[in-house]
Order: sequence, then structure tokens, then C-alpha cells
Amino acid sequence: MPEWYQEKPLGEYENIYVVAATEKVQPKRTAAGGGITALLCYLIDNNMIDGAATSARDVEGLGGRIVVARTREEIIRTAGNEWQVLPFTNKLMETIENEDLKKVAVVGLPCQIHFIRQMKTFPLVESNFGNRVQFLISLFCYGTFAHESILNYIKEKHGMDISSIKEIKVSQKSVKFMGEKTLEIPFGELSKYIHMGCLMCPDYTGAFSDISAGNIGGKTIMIVRNKISEEILREAEGSGYISTSKCDEETIKKIEERAVEKIKRASEYIPRLL
Repeated sequence: MPEWYQEKPLGEYENIYVVAATEKVQPKRTAAGGGITALLCYLIDNNMIDGAATSARDVEGLGGRIVVARTREEIIRTAGNEWQVLPFTNKLMETIENEDLKKVAVVGLPCQIHFIRQMKTFPLVESNFGNRVQFLISLFCYGTFAHESILNYIKEKHGMDISSIKEIKVSQKSVKFMGEKTLEIPFGELSKYIHMGCLMCPDYTGAFSDISAGNIGGKTIMIVRNKISEEILREAEGSGYISTSKCDEETIKKIEERAVEKIKRASEYIPRLL
């Protein structure tokens, strides 16, 4: 495990903020305050991007799909975190090429953002995919599950009607399935259904992003990693899209603790699985 993961579990950053959408955006469905949605709306409204790539829940069930939102209305419709792993990068590359997008913001998991950062840093000769991605936003992630396996498990073991599930919340202590009733299962009970790559991943916040964001205590926390992102956040606030406040030390400590736990887990599983 690289030493810098231990020394700086959140990676390099400029500032950490609590960010919320204002009434100017009014997202219909958000994970925590609508900060990401509002920021993307600012970028699209001001022609800084021509599309925002993210995931959207299917109309029925918990399946997901990749969408590239090209208007404020489309961004608002896709608001909210998704918990499943999707064939993100292949679909993203295909969509960017087919729709001839030039300036894209991508919202993804740390592993996805890391891959795209590598594409930007070491571009392939036959593709300008990386050059078209202008802005990378990573969601905090402790791991994702094999979709069908975990749903079959809670159906057989706990008797839950999986068709009734509307939302899933994952923490280091438990996984909460919410629908007609709420089922909360200790994380350890479900750990065998985590994707193998997640067990070996040490990155909780998405260190290779421009901005990392996560829901902590019902609020959107944003880790701003470079000066350009800091300027964009200030401009979005000045234009009335978001409100920001400095994140308190207790919350930062909580995020660091979660990041360290994921680093320790990766350190444990890498020698086992390789």
C-alpha cells in the first residue's frame, strides 16, 4: 500500500465544505442537500460543460443506467446517489463519441474517476476521450455489492419483498434497505457480496477527482482538490446556486476515520486475493 494513503487518507485538497442547493435549483430528489446537482446546474447553465455523465435509477426496481444530462432539467431528474456498479466507462466513451460532446463533467465512484483521470493523463493515440472530460466529481464509496446476489440473499434470508425496495443506504456498520418496510443488516453479514475489486480498493473519497462529495449526517460534504474547483465553487455560490460553509473538524475526523478503515481493509485483502 503506498505510504501516501496512510499519510493523507483523504488525498490532497484545498478545502472541505458543507454544500447545499439554493431555491434557484430546487432539485426534486437529492441524497443530501442537492449540492452536486446544483453545482452541475451551474456548470451547464454557464456553458462550462455540454453534458454531465451520471447514473439514473430505472423506472422500476433498483437497476441503473448511464445517462448524459444535457440540460438543467435532465440533471435534476438524475439527482441522487446510486449504489450499484454499472458498465460506466465503456458506455460513457460510446455516448461522448455518438453525441459529439466536447466538455463533459463526470460523476462516479473513486475507481471510475481514477480510471478516467488516467485516461486524461495518459491519453490513447486513437481516442480523445480524456480531453473531452473537463470535470471529475467522485462520490464517497465504501464498496458496492453484486446486485442480483445480495437481493436474492435478503429475499431468502430475511423474507423481504425486493420489488418494494426504493432506496438503499450503505455505511460501514450496516446496509439499510428501505421500502414498504425498512430492513437494516450489519455490514459484516453482507461483506461476502462485495465486489472483489472493492475489497482491494483503498480510496474512500476519490483522491483523483477535482471534487469529492458524500452524504455525512444528512449533509453534502465536498472536498475541493484544486484551485480551479475552488474558483468554480465560489462562482456558483456567488451566482446563487449553492450555499457553502466550512466543514467542522468533527465531521472531517469522521470522514478520515472511514477513509482509514477502507485503507486497512485493502491492506488486509490485497495479499489474500493476489
